[in-house]
Parts: sequence; structure tokens; C-alpha cells
Amino acid sequence: MRRLGGRCAAILLGTCLTLPASAWSQGTCPGHEATVAAGWASYRAGAIMQADSLFRAALRACPTSDPARVGIGYVALREGWLDSASTYLEGVVARHPGDIDALIGLGLIAARRGDSAAAVRRFEAVRAIEPDNSTARDYLHRLVVVPPPPRPPLQLPDTVIMPARAHGDRFEILVDGAWRPFYINGINLGAALPGKFPSEFPDTAVYTKWIAQITEMGANTIRLYTINPPGLYDAIYSYNVAHPARPLWILHGVWAELPPEGDYLDSVWEGEFFAEMRRVVDLLHGRADLAPRPGHASGHYVADVSPWVLAYLIGREWEPYSVADFNTLRASDTTWSGRFVRVSGGTPMDAWLGRALDTLVAYETATYRAQRPVGYTNWPTLDPMRHPTESTAGEEVAIREAQGERLPRRVRELDNDSVGLDATRLHPTLAFPAGVFASFHAYPYYPDFMVLDPGYGRAASSEGPSNYFGYLKDLKAHHPGMPLIIAEYGVPASRGIAHLQPQGWHHGGHSEADMAAIDARLTREIAEAGLAGGILFAWMDEWFKKNWLVIDFELPAERNRLWLNRMDPEQMYGVYAMEPEPAVAGETAGDRARAWRDVQPLRVDAHGTLRAAADAAALWLRYEPVGPPPDELQIGFDMVDSTAGAFALAGDAAPHTSAGLEAVVVVRGDTARVVLDPAFQPFKVFRFRRQFTEEHLQRPTFLAPPPDTFVGRWALEYNRPVHPVPRAKGVYEPALVVTNRVRWGRDGTEYAGAGYDRGVLLPGEPPDGDWQRLPDGSVELRIPWLLLNVTDPSSRHVLFDPAGATESSDLSATQVQSIGIAVTFRYGERWSAGGSIVPVSRFTWPTWDAPRWRARRRPVFDSLQATWRDLERHLTREPH
Repeated sequence: MRRLGGRCAAILLGTCLTLPASAWSQGTCPGHEATVAAGWASYRAGAIMQADSLFRAALRACPTSDPARVGIGYVALREGWLDSASTYLEGVVARHPGDIDALIGLGLIAARRGDSAAAVRRFEAVRAIEPDNSTARDYLHRLVVVPPPPRPPLQLPDTVIMPARAHGDRFEILVDGAWRPFYINGINLGAALPGKFPSEFPDTAVYTKWIAQITEMGANTIRLYTINPPGLYDAIYSYNVAHPARPLWILHGVWAELPPEGDYLDSVWEGEFFAEMRRVVDLLHGRADLAPRPGHASGHYVADVSPWVLAYLIGREWEPYSVADFNTLRASDTTWSGRFVRVSGGTPMDAWLGRALDTLVAYETATYRAQRPVGYTNWPTLDPMRHPTESTAGEEVAIREAQGERLPRRVRELDNDSVGLDATRLHPTLAFPAGVFASFHAYPYYPDFMVLDPGYGRAASSEGPSNYFGYLKDLKAHHPGMPLIIAEYGVPASRGIAHLQPQGWHHGGHSEADMAAIDARLTREIAEAGLAGGILFAWMDEWFKKNWLVIDFELPAERNRLWLNRMDPEQMYGVYAMEPEPAVAGETAGDRARAWRDVQPLRVDAHGTLRAAADAAALWLRYEPVGPPPDELQIGFDMVDSTAGAFALAGDAAPHTSAGLEAVVVVRGDTARVVLDPAFQPFKVFRFRRQFTEEHLQRPTFLAPPPDTFVGRWALEYNRPVHPVPRAKGVYEPALVVTNRVRWGRDGTEYAGAGYDRGVLLPGEPPDGDWQRLPDGSVELRIPWLLLNVTDPSSRHVLFDPAGATESSDLSATQVQSIGIAVTFRYGERWSAGGSIVPVSRFTWPTWDAPRWRARRRPVFDSLQATWRDLERHLTREPH
């Protein structure tokens, strides 16, 4: 008996079939099995093109190798090349009708093509061979109504079962009849792979692999925001049964959209939310059969993981306006008196949340005679404290108008500190000993009161100054006698920054090494502040995420999941980087130098050679000059209209070009930056209140600012319309952005704004660096797409407002067939063009609907593994 080609851990597979070796003897060639196994190892690691090369090498060595054909078929399926995948897999099934891997692949192909009948036929063939195959089961449930599997009769215990409880300031779990302290070292799990919407869930084997990696990292808790497919709970069950001394606990959420008209007591909306709570409880007890619903997981849930469900965490980061509207709408409903949870002295929203939690506890108690702690999601925007540095929108308008201030249009922002939610208003009754807890999503850089509050600025943990630690201590002081957890925290490794923070723990702009160190320190400070645990955000990068600073510039919006926007911090929090297959292969510049030779030159002349390539994150360029490195190199870009933009490169003496340019990269000495035509700028950054001196400004100090930070009275607006016009001179502006806007405290104190030049390219190798100057004088650049106003590289869309657009028009993008690239350099005052017009060469790249990507473990894996190990050693005590 043997596994077929070692394929059972492949990302798109659910299981493998075990057959006698004779069934495959005709495809066996000495030594080729090792190449096939290496192909699957590369596939599992996300190195898809390397896997493809290995599978094809195996097929060349053994032309009768069906295991190699299956591998090639799965690579094609992963890349979205359905016809090619079908050809390879159909051939395998024709020779071996019982090959489960090939049958599953063909089922997936049919499902993606919308051919439900063919998909059902393939998956039914799988179940005829292997009745318990979870992938076939899951897909059949999505495609047809499959009878639920038999379950043993529900046997209720004599007393209420309570595997965990909230006890004082911490959680406790029941181990061998004794209560033991439990500190949460957790990870948030999102499930949207690159190119996928969040409702497109991975296959079962992916979950099995993730659970093994998450536990290897040292997490003791996994936080799930919503209902996932049965395969995830199967994977957790299998792991926990195999590791009873160190199981993975579950903190499970119940997701909700906002109610219509802001009324959380709307009977239809509330009824559906409460039904979702019941579904979550049932599936965790292995007794849910969920019919397919658009945007939701479905299937037969048979794994009873309830013994390891630590707590329920309902809801979402509620928007302040929604809470304020409900409090006004239901102003008299400020209490709730349930059998298990009571609320007194709160707001209508506090009371409704108590009602929801009471309903959840009542259902699980009555149906399964089980209880566990309950809480709801909150965030600093809705914390129960009052922050003097954070005026509400109405207060700010009044202050500024009284000072004769011009009020610029606001970029997207919520009204922080205008209303709050207070978990201390929740009181468990004697019938609910499992208790309640408080939970916050809290990051170190936002809201601004965390950056500006003088008390937080003076705070320090045992490791040094920390505004974040000051906020955590303040938050904990407001929640005495109950567990308080930080259910989301961390910093992203994005190229772009959306907010600056005094200790340098910005919302983006971190190297991966810095990200690892910061996340580890935040983890330790959560524990030092006396909290009950922290849950890092997040397990992996998710490309569909959006951030306020870039959301309007990802067009078409529905395609943002198809490319990695390195300027968007929300997309790059992952312990695992989900990154595109690089345009040019090679881990170092030396390796890539050889690979660049296979890239067709875009331009070759007496001065040098220019090459260009593209992937789902960046435009790659390499310029190889003839002779010594120049004093200055400029590469210009004609992005949207050859007849518009500047017909010259940057600077008064810079040469003219054969087409209009909207952007230029200037490489000078050890610096490189992108500058933009003023009419191609997405933002307008300006100073205001010039009639006032700046001596009265409160100026935050950023200990680790990114390049070209500016602090003062700066404001940000959209630069509308984005529509370059022809210009003879090469006048370009830096790509400035205001990340922290000017604010007014409730006492009228003015706090300076801050921003930075996001066009400054960072030196070094990927993933942290944007460019390198090599020993031979060559320059390699990797320019994030959005720095060139490419709003969707997968369909070649570029930011561009049509003629007639106004400041109030919606932002627009136009599809281009190619972009123009010009290159020139100078020695001293002499430009390489020598008075000639610099030609603009055309570059295009293939579009895609299924991105090529790979998964890569970031250094934060190791830093959190060590930190969690130390915390567990220090925070675990003997049972009472």
C-alpha cells in the first residue's frame, strides 16, 4: 500500500487514496517519485512555478507518470488555466478511474465553470470510493442537498458543563477537575487566499496545515470571526484529540452587518442575528446542517469541538454613528434583566448587547447544558473613557469656526470618542457562573488620542516609553474584576503608512524584522498591563482588505483582491506573507541578474539597457548603464495619455521626451523617489491658518519617523480632477500624504498634524527594499503599483478622471494597453540625451483573473513563538 505520489497535503486537496502499488506500476520509473514529491513540497510551500518545473521534469524523465500529470494539472488549476488542467486530469482518470486526486481536481474545475451536474458527478465518484472524503462532502453540500450524516443521540449531562470561566481578572480552564489559570496567546484567522473574496473558503487540507503551523508557533487559542466550513472544525478536532495535553482553544465570533435604519431591535435583523448565534452554538457541538447561503459557509458539521471552546465573542467593530443613532432611537431602553446576563445604568446599546449575550447563553444552556464566558467586540473608538485630546466632530467645528478657521473637506473618518460601550455594565447572574469579559481591538497608532494624550506620552512599560502601555493601563483600570483581552493588535509590514506613532510603531512602513520585534513587545506589554490575553492580527495577509488612505484608489473596487497593494497597511499584517510570484526569480540581486537576462530588453542604446517586468505587487525595472554609475538616473512614465503630462523629465535642465510623462523616478546618490505631475497627484497637501504662529501647537515627537516626515498645520484633500494636461517643463511634486490630521482637544488645544513623502523608495532587497544600486552600476527598482497611480494592475487600470470631471465627481480609472517608459542620466551637468529628445518605449504586461502567489513565513513567527513561550512560563501558576 502506498500514497499516490505523496500528494495528500497539497493545498487544493482534501484527502488521498491509498491503492496497491500494482495499480501504478505502469507509471513507475526509477527515481522520478522523488522529483514528484519535491514538486508537491514546492506546491505546499506556495512556490507554484517551481512545482510546475519539477512536475514537468518528472514527466520528461518518466513519460508514463500519471502522478506528475496530476501535479501539473493542479498547478494549472491553481493558476486558473482550467482547460489545461482538465486535459491533464482527464487523461489520468481515463487510465485510472479511481484516482481520487484527479477526480477531485476535475470536480473543482467543473464547479468553477458553473457546471454543477459535472461537479456533482465527479464528487459522487469520490464518495463512492471514499465515503468520508471531506472535500467531496463539502462540495456536494454546496451543489446539492446531501442528507446529513448519522449522529449519535444527543445525551445531556446531569449538570451544566463549563470547560472555561471568567474568574476575577483572568480566564480559567477546567483540567482534571481543577481550575487552572489560562492566559490567551492567540491568533486571528482570516481565510481569504489571494484572489479570493472572504466568503471563498480554502479546502480542508489547507486548514489542517494551518492548525499544525499555528500550534507549532505556540498559540493556545484561535479566534474565528464567523462560521467557517466544516473542514476547519474537523482539523481542530483531529488536532485536539491527538494532543489532549495541549489543545488549541477556540474563541468564536458571531458576525453581523449593521441593522437597517440603525435599529438593533428590528425584528427581522435581530431575528437573523440571533439565528446566527444558534447556528454557531450548534456547529461547535457538531450538530449543525447549514444549507448553502451566498457569502456564507455551509455543510454538515459533525465534529464536536465544544470541549475546547473557550468563549464567545459576538459582533464587530460597531460604527459610532450606528451606536449613536440607536441610543437616540431607543433612548428609554437602558436596562436588561435576563436569566443569565443583566445590564443596568448603561445606554440602549449596552442593554441590547446584554440582551444578545443573554440569548446566546440561554440557547446553549437549554440545548446542550453547557456554558462558557461571553463578551462582545469593542474598539478604542467606542471605549467607555473620555479623552480630552479628542474632540467630537461637532466640538471641533465649533472650536475652529470660533477661531475663524477654514474647514477643509474631510477624508474618510469616524467620529471617535463621541459615544461609547461599557462592558462593566454587564453582570452575570448566579445562573451563569461562566461569566462575562471585555474585549477590544486595540492597535498602538489609532485613534489619535492614543498618540496625543500627555498621560499616555509619559507612560512606560518595563521596556521603555510606550503610549500603548499607557492606554492599556487606563483601559484595564476601567474594567476591574473582569477579564480584559486585546482581541486584535499588531503592526503591518506594508510599504505604505496610514498613521504615525510616537515610538515608531506606525500603521505600516515596517521592515519584517521590525514588525517581528514590535509585535513581540506589544504582546509583552499586554501581559504586563494585567490583561487576560492578546490575539495577534493576523495569521496571513489578505489582499481584499482596504484602508482609508487607499480605498478610493483601488479601481475597479471588486478586483482589489487580485493584486497586493503594498501601500495598503490592512493587507500586510500576516504572520505568513501571501505575496505574488516575483516578476524576476531570485532571492538576491546576484541571482536576479542572471534571471534578468531572460527578460526582453525594453530599450538598448549606446548608453545602456532598460528591462521591465511586472507582477501582482510591483513594476520591476533594471537599468544597466554603459560605463561608470551616473550621478543621477531618471526613469519617466507615460501612464495614461501620451499627449498630456510633462514633455520633459524632472528639473529645469532635464531633457525633453517624445511623450508626456505623469511620473518620474529620480535616483540620486543613495536616494530614490517617485515624483508626480501636479495634475496626477491623488492628494492635495497644504498648510493652513498662516495668520497664526505655530508656537502654540502641540507637536508630537516621532522617535522613528519614515523618510521626509513633516509636522505642522497640514491638511489633506483629494486632488480633483486627476487629469493631466500637456506641459513643456518637467515640474514634478513629491508624493506627500498627511497621515495624522491636525486635531483640536476639547479645551481648544491644537495638536499638529503629520505626514510623510510616500514616494521615497527604500533601499535593499525584497521584501523590505524597493531598489538597489548594484556593484556594476546597474539599478534595480520595484515600484509598488499605487505609487504610479495604477489602480488595478490585473486589468491595467490607471487613475484618470475623464474630461469634464469636477471636484465632486466620483474618482475614475481608465484601462490602458501599455505604459511608456523613458530613461536618461547625467554625469555632472551633462545628460545622456545630449540635447536630443528622449524616446519613450512602450511596456505592457499580461492581465489576470487568478493571481500567482506564494506563502512565506515572516520573522514574526519566531519572535511570537519565543515570546509566548516566556509568557506561558511566567503566567501559569498552580491551581487554586
